[in-house]
Amino acid sequence: MHEMGHVVLILDRRDISYLRFIIEGYDGLGVVSTIDPHIASVCLRYPLSQHATIKALLAALDKEKVIKGVRWDEKY
Repeated sequence: MHEMGHVVLILDRRDISYLRFIIEGYDGLGVVSTIDPHIASVCLRYPLSQHATIKALLAALDKEKVIKGVRWDEKY
């Protein structure tokens, strides 16, 4: 069993599906779960072996202005 990392992201509501499409398009990269659709907060769970890839991908999405806020290692 893989150890998992967690990150909570705040997005625009319209970007939840986009983020899910990007993350889940990479086989085994992670899973996106909506926490609160009204404020567009999601939890991204990922294998710790993918931590560097997740950080790089989130940095790219931040440059695209998809991500409004990030909280690492939240437990959900």
